[in-house]
Amino acid sequence: MTDSRLGRFLAELKRRRVYRVAVVYAAVAFAIWQAADFVLPALRLPDWSATLVVVLTLAGFPFALALAWAFDITPEGVQRTEPLVAERGAGPGRRGVIAAFGAGVVVAVAAGAVIFVVRGQPSQQEVPYPVGEAKPAIAVLPFENISPDPSDAYFADGMHEQITSQLSQVSAIRVISRTSVMPYQEERKPVRDIAAELGVNYVLEGSARKAEDRVRLTVQLIDAERDEHVWADEYDRDLTAAHLFEIQSEVAERVASALEVELTASERERIERHPTESLAAYDLYLLGRYYWNQLDTEGLERAIEYFERALDLDPDFALAYSGLADTYMVQTQGWRLAPRDVFPKAREAATRALELDPTLAEAHASLGQVRLFFDWDWEGAEAALRRAIELNPNYAPAPHWMAMCLMARARFAEAIQTVDRALALDPQSPYVKMNVGYIFYVSRQYNRAIEAYSDALEAHPNAVIRALRGGVYVQQGLFDEGISDIELASEMLEGRNLIPAAYLGFAYARAGRRNDAERVLRELQEISAERFVNPDYIAIVLIGLGENDQAIEWLNRATEARTDWPVFFPVDPVTDSIRSDPRYQELLRTVGLSELVE
Repeated sequence: MTDSRLGRFLAELKRRRVYRVAVVYAAVAFAIWQAADFVLPALRLPDWSATLVVVLTLAGFPFALALAWAFDITPEGVQRTEPLVAERGAGPGRRGVIAAFGAGVVVAVAAGAVIFVVRGQPSQQEVPYPVGEAKPAIAVLPFENISPDPSDAYFADGMHEQITSQLSQVSAIRVISRTSVMPYQEERKPVRDIAAELGVNYVLEGSARKAEDRVRLTVQLIDAERDEHVWADEYDRDLTAAHLFEIQSEVAERVASALEVELTASERERIERHPTESLAAYDLYLLGRYYWNQLDTEGLERAIEYFERALDLDPDFALAYSGLADTYMVQTQGWRLAPRDVFPKAREAATRALELDPTLAEAHASLGQVRLFFDWDWEGAEAALRRAIELNPNYAPAPHWMAMCLMARARFAEAIQTVDRALALDPQSPYVKMNVGYIFYVSRQYNRAIEAYSDALEAHPNAVIRALRGGVYVQQGLFDEGISDIELASEMLEGRNLIPAAYLGFAYARAGRRNDAERVLRELQEISAERFVNPDYIAIVLIGLGENDQAIEWLNRATEARTDWPVFFPVDPVTDSIRSDPRYQELLRTVGLSELVE
């Protein structure tokens, strides 16, 4: 009896075209979801907008089925569907509507579960690699310098950096960036605590000694979860370039073996390669890296000197060219140098490094930065950065800059996923944390941006991060909180970095403090008469003041100076008030961002 009723019910669903409506509705809903993935980011709507579209379309599904059961479209118009003659009086109509509605709810809930599971997983195209892959993770702690001469500390730092770099060639291991492990050089903690803070399950620690013509490196691999030594060894060799590279490759291969990771042929070839035969050139290269890591004006200038001296001894030393490119790139970031004076040098050095060694991920990443920040070649930058990631999936700057490239084109969901990968590789980097907050900010997820910036400030009292958090408060209309943050940041930097000044002038203007905003504007213009100041910083203050004609003029100057404004400001909320200006839209087309034109 039950089977016959079920059969009649299914036949009635077919007669009333419920199946057809379900198929058509599903096809239309799918088309809407696909369109939303393209349209919503272009409109700069928050990420949850796509989720809302999915929820609304799923919620409408049971109603569509119920309407299909109850009504039909005829030449005479919409009419109530008559039940079968045999069933009149028995009244399956109301029960049928309830049954159709209930079935639609069940299908919608099931479909929703599938959709959210599937959509929650990043595709291979969206993210260069998944964040949650199951593979061992290791942090190489700074090596202790036990050389008789304290000035040989650069040697221990250099060996540490190079072994970290060698291990990072192994794609089956996640290796934490040097930036995140260096704080533990001064503050040693229990291994288990360090591992928990960095999100790893293994730690490699050791010491380096350089004396006359001998070198000794002692290393030990520790299972942090069990607090057990997995492997330890000591390498005592004559001090030659060949022996140094042998030690580095042997350590990397032994660690991989201890973690039961099999190297690919290309990984083994890269690890065992000797970048130079000149010990003196390699020593100068290590000195260059040592001063580069100090990240101040004097340190960067000395780094260039040592890299160039290394190249004088070995003109085919690709790592030294890569070091030069990295140094020039840093000099463009707030060190008072005009982009046209530095980026061409960075491009030349990165290109030469790749001519000598096409597998050098660092050089691909540097070239990607030149294409991103100077050439505004969005496709070329993405290609170079993806290549860097393919060659060395543990090189944190590559996904970091990839995220900024995606952000510049309003591909916010992809940018967030990609910068999360950089954060997994470099969890203590204030710079990566800063840009996590910035991507949330430009995607109008203000609460998440505040949370990200506040978390970063707890670990690093960084002035620029504080200024950027203040900018978020200003967009929320919390002018007192925003101005307080930005004023403090300006005091901390004392004019060394002018990003806070630009945001402060904008904040004053939006808070109705026009005189203060005009004062900041005058100060920036006076500084620009003495040294290079990004013209877009002045444009931001003018936008806040509503002086759009002058703002467009200064953005034209920024374009001529090849500043990095196209990477950041077209998606920044500070430009919302000029977004519909035809002159501004023409500027976006000029820098290759036609896709952002409304």
